[in-house]
Amino acid sequence: MCLDLGLFFPDGLAKGAESLVRGGALPGPAAYWGENVPLLMGEVILLGAMGYYLVAWLLLGVDGQKAAGVPKQEPPAGYSPAALRYLWSIEDCPIGFDDGAFTTAVVGLAGKGVVAIEQNGSTFHLHDLGLGSMELLPDEAVVYNALFNAPASRGDMARESLTLGSSAPRDKCDAAIAGLHAHLHARLKRGRGYQAKNRVWVWIGVLISLLGAGFLNMDPAVLEGRTATDGVESAGEIASGLDVQWVGRVVAGVGLTLVWALVIFLLHGSFVMLRRRDMEPGLGLGGIGLFFGGLLVKMTLEIYTGAGFLRIAAWMLFGYALNARGMHILKRFSARGRMVQDHIEGLQSYMQEGRKGASARGMNLEHHDQLLPYAVALGRARQWSGQFKEVLAQRQDAGTPSAGFRGDLEGPSVGSALAVNGKFHEALMASCSPPPPGGWN
Repeated sequence: MCLDLGLFFPDGLAKGAESLVRGGALPGPAAYWGENVPLLMGEVILLGAMGYYLVAWLLLGVDGQKAAGVPKQEPPAGYSPAALRYLWSIEDCPIGFDDGAFTTAVVGLAGKGVVAIEQNGSTFHLHDLGLGSMELLPDEAVVYNALFNAPASRGDMARESLTLGSSAPRDKCDAAIAGLHAHLHARLKRGRGYQAKNRVWVWIGVLISLLGAGFLNMDPAVLEGRTATDGVESAGEIASGLDVQWVGRVVAGVGLTLVWALVIFLLHGSFVMLRRRDMEPGLGLGGIGLFFGGLLVKMTLEIYTGAGFLRIAAWMLFGYALNARGMHILKRFSARGRMVQDHIEGLQSYMQEGRKGASARGMNLEHHDQLLPYAVALGRARQWSGQFKEVLAQRQDAGTPSAGFRGDLEGPSVGSALAVNGKFHEALMASCSPPPPGGWN
């Protein structure tokens, strides 16, 4: 009895199955892909890479202890507002040290009542109120001691004051930034120790994707004609006479894949920088990406059909996004990192959930002033102060300022004025030297 395998498999698969049944030599990989197969070999391998990442994610698990969506009404013990800002967005890439960390540190000192920030119109002053019995965290002490070299005790009338926006406090501000930068880097190390990365698993996924993209880029189905195909196939001939043309295709295809990856990486990096308002490096990186992208398009249109080029471009974008996402989902927090990240997300949720957060603490202005520095650090200053709009207005009308926020900062506009990139931030940065090229990190 003769079994017609063609009834069950496409042309290429049927040939391979018949060879297995008859005990003959196995055909090359290309024999398994006939005209009736809707996907090319490289496309199937790329889809297999997606399946691999799914399996790896299920095996490794992603932050099973995550307390998602649970609002936090208190900051984590031992972490200053500047430290939380440094670790913010740790799941993708920590912000690290930026000028907002220094602004947050100064607002944090005001929140503890050891420094007063006073706004009169467009002018800001910093007043030393003395430490008294207040204990500062190490990074807060670095900033305080740099700004006020001889801290006054509470009740001492000879307290030091600094007027921001002038060159007078520049040396003090520069010393405070340098000290804060050094301390946060030494302690937090760009978030290392807060994450447990699974790099080996990611590299396996990258190699699978490169293999699939290599097959796809030099598959005869997408090449323009026999000239291009013969040139690629000739690279796979080995002196022994063994026909392994697919090896040559993969080698050439992987090289072309790396060029695709470089172009996409440059353009993606440019987009991220421009979104963060890093205009000059973002435009420069984008220009380089467009230049190499133009060369790549010109080269590939000479070897691919028009439809083949679009097909390749779509799969290259898919492969890049797949591996970028794979790096993300296979990251895990350490126990310490999970705790900090839960607090960051919980504080952000609490600060922007409307009046529920404020009413839960009885619209307590002391609670507002306590969490305001953390709201500044995590980009929620306006939403947080907005919850206390009425009681802040009452405090301003009554003329009973808090210890740390005075003048125009007594009212509802305090959140907007103290936010990173707000008026206070601009005045504070005007009192400092420009950051080094490339930033502080």
